[in-house]
Amino acid sequence: MMGRWLLLLFGVLCCCVPVTFADEVTPGFDRNQPIEITAQKLEVLQLERQSIFTGEVVAIQGEMTLSADKLIVYLQEAEDQIDQLEAIGRVRFVQLDRVATADQAIFQQEKEVLILTGNAVVTQGENTISGDEITLFIQENRTLIKGSENNRVKAVIVPEKKKEKP
Repeated sequence: MMGRWLLLLFGVLCCCVPVTFADEVTPGFDRNQPIEITAQKLEVLQLERQSIFTGEVVAIQGEMTLSADKLIVYLQEAEDQIDQLEAIGRVRFVQLDRVATADQAIFQQEKEVLILTGNAVVTQGENTISGDEITLFIQENRTLIKGSENNRVKAVIVPEKKKEKP
């Protein structure tokens, strides 16, 4: 459920930065690890099938951390499976040297689509991509980065330094 979402989110973050990251595997991740979510407040809306975490929300699973001002978990109608997650306000995903930030993030579980909006930036090491919106189509192994007239898409790729032979 949420563990699968976090795995997909962080596993995919490496795909949205240039190809040099695509071969990397999420190190040491065990999707069976527990997820710990802390917040200042939790409101469960059973009829709407939502759980709303607010106030300095932090979700941790293994080496992965999601933080935001607010996290809304939407459940599917017929099952207790996650349909969609929405992180709002100062969204930040971190795993080792991979970091994604945005004003908002939505993950659509069934379609396996992650949408980062509002000042969306993904970095790994010194490499960075940014735009108004970064959409990750996980099943298609495809990423779409959109800019605007005022905020063009930007990619900074730093070549790896070759180690000198002794």
